[in-house]
Amino acid sequence: MTVRLLLGLVAGLAMQANEAELRRAFVGKQVIPRIDLPGTHNGVDLYLDRDDPMDWKQYSQRIKNYGISIQKGRAAMVTSLVVKKDLIEIQLDGGGFGTFADDTSTSVSTYVPKSRYEYDLERDIKRETDPVRRRRLEADLDRERSRRYREERRARELAETANAIKRQEVMEKRLRGGSRFNLRRVAGTMDVGPGQVMDWLREYVDFSGEAGGRPLVDSAQQRQQRQTPAPAGGRGEGQLLRRGMPMEEVQQKLGRGKLLSESVGADNILTQQWEFVTAEHVVNVTAVEGLVIKYTMTSR
Repeated sequence: MTVRLLLGLVAGLAMQANEAELRRAFVGKQVIPRIDLPGTHNGVDLYLDRDDPMDWKQYSQRIKNYGISIQKGRAAMVTSLVVKKDLIEIQLDGGGFGTFADDTSTSVSTYVPKSRYEYDLERDIKRETDPVRRRRLEADLDRERSRRYREERRARELAETANAIKRQEVMEKRLRGGSRFNLRRVAGTMDVGPGQVMDWLREYVDFSGEAGGRPLVDSAQQRQQRQTPAPAGGRGEGQLLRRGMPMEEVQQKLGRGKLLSESVGADNILTQQWEFVTAEHVVNVTAVEGLVIKYTMTSR
């Protein structure tokens, strides 16, 4: 084994170990963004080699183009963390809509392909030498083309409504697909620890955990509060749920529920939408990799 190959192997192992440490520190924990996050997998780019890491023009354009997926002040869960050569991705509530596994198209095709019969007529016309038979074949070809054009016109008429529905579906997926922070141009990613990541993001993310859940900053007072038993009685479904709760535990409390939809992102992260109906409420739950990231409740 050459020295260069050995050094590359050691560096790769070190990066894997560092990524594992950052994952343990962040993934599954709850944070509170201080800024609105765009509804796209492009998320927010922070360039750490600049005095002002944020490209505010780019940020504003993404908010304008994709809408707001996570509002500032609303708690979100770190669902994944990826370390690359000079990049650290911190993905929130699923990481954002628009990866290769997501259908981002907002238009329906109106193209009607040629039939086998039309191809055969075009071929036969080229080969035919008899003028009478050639004119007959050309007339048949004109009728077949007219049929195809009529189908395309009907498809275009229907496409306007279908495209509007598709645009609405894509926007709804963007608004519930999460977002991410991309720490770019990181020098020496294998040496970056959780404290450094929190320091880079401190202007844009609140790590105090004041909105509940599993805070990243775990003070002695917060640990004591979690260890204090909750008063018995009077607990509704909302009090039974929390961010980060395994779906198995949700089903033990609310029943089997109904799986409304599920999707797998580019990094093989499973996102599911569930509905639970109890005697008093309808509860909708979004889960990523089997953990609750958000839920809503309406009275029946």
